[in-house]
Amino acid sequence: MAGSESIGDPRLPVVLRHFDVAAAISIAEQLGGGHIHVTWSITTVDGRGYVAQELNASVFRDLEACAENLRRIDLHFSSRERGPVVPTHLRTSTGTVHAELDDGSTWRVTKRIDDVSAPHQITSADEAFHAAAAFGSYVAILATLPGPPLNATIPRFHDFAWRVEQLRMAVRTNERGRASSIRRELAEAEDLATVIGPAAVVVAADNSQAVHNDAKVTNLLCSIHSGRPVAIVDLDTTMPGSPLVDLGELVRSGASERPEDARDVNQIEVRWFIVNALIEGFTSTADLTTEQRAHTNNAGPILAIENGIRFLADHLNGDVYFRARTPNQNLDRARVQFRIARQLLKR
Repeated sequence: MAGSESIGDPRLPVVLRHFDVAAAISIAEQLGGGHIHVTWSITTVDGRGYVAQELNASVFRDLEACAENLRRIDLHFSSRERGPVVPTHLRTSTGTVHAELDDGSTWRVTKRIDDVSAPHQITSADEAFHAAAAFGSYVAILATLPGPPLNATIPRFHDFAWRVEQLRMAVRTNERGRASSIRRELAEAEDLATVIGPAAVVVAADNSQAVHNDAKVTNLLCSIHSGRPVAIVDLDTTMPGSPLVDLGELVRSGASERPEDARDVNQIEVRWFIVNALIEGFTSTADLTTEQRAHTNNAGPILAIENGIRFLADHLNGDVYFRARTPNQNLDRARVQFRIARQLLKR
C-alpha cells in the first residue's frame, strides 16, 4: 500500500475499506475550490477512480436526510438515457452512503467520472449557454422525481429575509469585534437588501420543485474532448426551492472574470454577454412558470446580495461556515458580491 505521504491523508485507505474498496491507493489528490467539504480524487493500483469527501457535519447536520435524498436522486437519474448524469454513490457494507470513522469524521465515496474537468470560470457565451442549459435540464429532470418532496438538508437555505436577520444578529453579537471596521459594508448590505427585498421574498417563498441550490460552474463536470457539460456534482443542497435560485447562482458566480475574493473590487465588471447567455441557456431547458420568467433578471442580483450578506455575517462570526484561507477573505468575497449586485441592478 502506498504510504501516507503519497496518498495525502492517512485516513483515505480506511475510508475506501468502509465502501468495500480493497485495492491500495496509487494516487490521491486534494481538489480545491470548495468552501464546505474536503474532497479527494483517488486512483487505486487497479486503475479505478473514486472521489472521497470528508463532510462538514456542522453545515449538513442531518446526514440521514442527505443520504435519503442522494439515494432517490441516484435512482432517478440512473433510469435516464439523456441529460446530465450525477455521480454514483458507493454504499458501505451496511448499505449507507455515509461512513463514520473512529475519529468522528464522516465520509462518502463516489465513482469518479473520468475524461472531464471542472471549469473554474466561464470564458465564452457558448460555454455559458451550455452550462446553464445543463443546470436547467437537471431541474427539469428533478421535476419528474416520483414520491414526496426531497428533504430540506439545510433549512431556510435561501430564505433571504432570514439571511438579513442573521447578519443583523452577527452585528449585535460582534463575536470577533469586527463590526466597527466594516460599517461601510454593513450599510451597503442593508441598502441592497432593501432594494431587492420585494423580489427576493417572492423567490424565497417558491418551493415548488427540487433544485440544486448551489448551481455554480464549479459544480459542473465538462468533457475534456468536447467541452460540453457531462455531469452535475455536489448534490447535498438539492432540495425544494425555486429554479430562479439556480439561475441566480449561475449569474452571480459567472458574471465577472475576476476571482470571487478579488481584493480590488474596481476590477469587477459584469460581462453582459455571459449573463445574457446564462439566462438564455437556463430558460431553454428549465420549465419555468410565467411568474418565474418575470423574475429572471432579478435572480442574479438576489443571489449576489444574499451571498454577500452570508459572507459578511461569516466574517463577523469568525469564518466558521466558509473556509477562509487568507485574512479577511470572506470580507473580500462580500465586497465582490455587492459590486456585482450593483452592476446587475442597472439592467
